[in-house]
Amino acid sequence: MSSESVPSELAPWLLAYVAEQAQPDRVDAWVDRVASAIVREMPEVAAVEGLPELLRVTVREHWVAFLGDIAQPEQHFHLPEAARRLSVDVADRQLPLESLIRFYRVAQQEVWAYVSELIKALPPADFDRADLLMYFWNRAGIWLDESITESVTAYQAARSRVLAGAAAQRFESVRSILAGELADPREASAALGGYPISVHHTALVLSAGNAERAGALEALAADLARRIGAANPLVVKPGGRQLWMWLGTRDQPDLTGLAAAAADLRVESVVVGVGSATPHLSGFAASHREAQGTLRVTAPDTDDWLAVYADVELPVLLGCSPEVDRFMTRRLGPLAGDDESVQRIRETLAAYLDSGGSAEEAAQALVVHRNTIRYRLGQAEEMLGEPVTRISPQLAVALRHHQLFHRS
Repeated sequence: MSSESVPSELAPWLLAYVAEQAQPDRVDAWVDRVASAIVREMPEVAAVEGLPELLRVTVREHWVAFLGDIAQPEQHFHLPEAARRLSVDVADRQLPLESLIRFYRVAQQEVWAYVSELIKALPPADFDRADLLMYFWNRAGIWLDESITESVTAYQAARSRVLAGAAAQRFESVRSILAGELADPREASAALGGYPISVHHTALVLSAGNAERAGALEALAADLARRIGAANPLVVKPGGRQLWMWLGTRDQPDLTGLAAAAADLRVESVVVGVGSATPHLSGFAASHREAQGTLRVTAPDTDDWLAVYADVELPVLLGCSPEVDRFMTRRLGPLAGDDESVQRIRETLAAYLDSGGSAEEAAQALVVHRNTIRYRLGQAEEMLGEPVTRISPQLAVALRHHQLFHRS
């Protein structure tokens, strides 16, 4: 801490000043002055139970500590215990950090006004008033700056504890709802901090492939909520590398084309599963199960990094088991091969089916010439032994299963 040492010509005056100002009546006058200024500037303080009293104690301890230090050869700051309690109290009450900083800013203004008054009222003395002014301002400025810095640190530490406790409580409430242990809508809403229950719930599960990317999940969740058009999402961190989110909306949100619309939000090694919008408490749990299941068909760092349950419902329900794989192999026949040429034919056939049987749209999707599409479709017909216009629903399901669960 950098501060001026006491000039020799000021030392006698400072010792007399400290002895006078340390008298109880003088300290009371200073406390009244600063506390009244804070309440005048911030009238909302008076309505917070216990806060005005704690403010007065803090002002008193700061002033007494400052007086005890100002005449010392070197300045040695320490944050009074009442000031630390005030920082924690403001955090516990969930008041904004700006309120705490404003306390000190108002006090700072009073100090500057007080010093100006003090210097003007001085009788002729054996020292330069400007020297006293600069010395006083330097010591008071450092004291106030250090007070703000340490108070902010104490506030943030307390706030982190509050948020961690609230987050843990919210996760436990969510876990109880998902397990069917908390079934009363009003109790559930209260436990979730007022999140509405009688709405449509769209659940999202975000998962990072490594711990380094987990820090990006919260910002991505906020961006996705905005894209979907939902305010005040419920966000829960279950631990590990996942983040859960619910969007409560009065009507069903339009999730059509969400994956394409959110392409610019893609984060390396992160995947997202989106459940369908389902109402009430049962929908809260059902949409989450869907979102978790949908993660099975996502692939990081590809266009399939985000999947909406409605688009992949049947493959997710079928899952990937030896029985389903045998079904897929029987239906696809030679098209189940791993050769690069076979992969291109499968990709072309899938794009053709996705476009409703339009070779032109499939060509646009794959960025190839439409004659290339027709050629590959001809190859697919030879391998399947049937026209692509007569592909059965079972074959379409097998093709989709291979595309989602057995991608290269």
